Amino acid sequence: MVSDYMVDIESMGTNAGDAILSIGIVPMDLKNKKIHKGYYTRISLEDSQKAGFRIDASTVLWWLQQEQAARDEFKGNYAHKPVKDALIELSEFIAEQSKGVPADEIRLWGDGVAMDNALIAEAFKICGLPRPWSYRGDMCYRTIKNLTPQIERVEPTVAHHALFDAEAQALTLFKRLEALGL
Repeated sequence: MVSDYMVDIESMGTNAGDAILSIGIVPMDLKNKKIHKGYYTRISLEDSQKAGFRIDASTVLWWLQQEQAARDEFKGNYAHKPVKDALIELSEFIAEQSKGVPADEIRLWGDGVAMDNALIAEAFKICGLPRPWSYRGDMCYRTIKNLTPQIERVEPTVAHHALFDAEAQALTLFKRLEALGL
């Protein structure tokens, strides 16, 4: 039974309502400092735009400057999942991993609750779906990161890949919480 999740998204902007390209999430056991097998999906940008999500031009330009491995996430984007289907699968993944944990006890850690968490929460709202965690469960990895600048981060296997970023952030969170005596 898991109640903590590290999430990372890749998006076409930094504001709620901007299109999400991919979602990576890993269940975390904070007590034993372990991560479990995660969920990863890529989302159709065309479908997102039709659903009313925005695309920020400056973010598109930023993506064009990233390494090829990161840009490869766009390949075949027209064939990626519709945003609503991806969110339904995400909810099902959390429900399966949490096995009966009430939504108000599920904690979603994002690298800034105003970024990852806010974009996903808004996506659930735009798609007319209930999110599988309560607003009280929004946890800010960025705050912990800023409290422990001396801790070196675990590097993701591939930068700007949502699942690899979520895994690296979770492993780094364990080190940071330990440094804080938690």
